Amino acid sequence: MKIAKNPHTNPTSIKTRFALRFLRAIDKLNNNNNIISTPSPLNSADRRRRCRAIRAAAYASMAFAVGPNKAWSRAVLRKIRNRTKEMIKPRTRRGAVRGTINPRNELGLGQEKELRELVPGGEAMDFRRLLNETGHYIQCLRAQVQVMRKILHYSST
Repeated sequence: MKIAKNPHTNPTSIKTRFALRFLRAIDKLNNNNNIISTPSPLNSADRRRRCRAIRAAAYASMAFAVGPNKAWSRAVLRKIRNRTKEMIKPRTRRGAVRGTINPRNELGLGQEKELRELVPGGEAMDFRRLLNETGHYIQCLRAQVQVMRKILHYSST
């Protein structure tokens, strides 16, 4: 008799890998840093620090869950290795390779530039790869939001 696997508990799914890593990261933050788990009201500097730490944990968890197969996850992992203070910051284009745009494409130059700035590692991709990576990045962000909503739901009940 075959037992159907529940897609919500599939250990190889990105959602499951992200959830496990993210919960471990949050637990580590709670154990190592009193500012994350303090029940008292936070001032604005502490609140910003807490938000940055949680955001960094979420991005790192998602990048590790995806692994080095995608350029955006490699860019995030590279930032983690380089120990940058902010995980996501406005990027400036310094000598990046630009993809060629086919005039038949509906995406204009301004929109392409914005897309390159949104997708980690996007400034060094050709246009077709940028679109492929963007689709995968959006899927991962949706999975991240779904997992975080479930965590919030379970923690509030």
